[in-house]
Amino acid sequence: MHSFIKPRKKKLFDDMTTLWLFFIIIVSTGLLIFGFIIFYKSSFYIKMLDPLEKNNTKYTQIVKQLNNNIALINMQVTLDKDVKETNIILKQSMKNLFDLIPDQITLTSVVMQKKSLLLKGYTNAVESYTLLLEPPLKSIFTKSIVKFSKDKQGHVIFESYNSMDNLKENNESDTK
Repeated sequence: MHSFIKPRKKKLFDDMTTLWLFFIIIVSTGLLIFGFIIFYKSSFYIKMLDPLEKNNTKYTQIVKQLNNNIALINMQVTLDKDVKETNIILKQSMKNLFDLIPDQITLTSVVMQKKSLLLKGYTNAVESYTLLLEPPLKSIFTKSIVKFSKDKQGHVIFESYNSMDNLKENNESDTK
């Protein structure tokens, strides 16, 4: 038997398979190149981020320090406001205290604390103190101790210690 056609060389891959293989190789090569580009770009950006992270850390510390300074300033403003209010109250208290002192009594020393008052002074007679100054002091303070003495000129020297020590105890016993 003889063939009427001349034998042809058979290709390993037909045209469609070759086209698909060529397409797959091109796409794979493109993906590998794209992957390498992404890898190098990301490492480049990571290297760029290091100084930015250092700056961020530095600026974060600066912000914390500024916040601490703001808190300190706010505390100082509050303290200043409290001191001014306390001074106004103290000034009013001193004015009220001096309004209580009659003309017959002369003060030589006034020591005012939060819950106590120490008055030193002199007058012509003990009665001036007991009638004119003692009642207002007793209405304000819960405890009053007075010591009298005479000086060489005949004046009565007094030392009056007044306190509100038992104020809490009195309020507690009233509620019981």
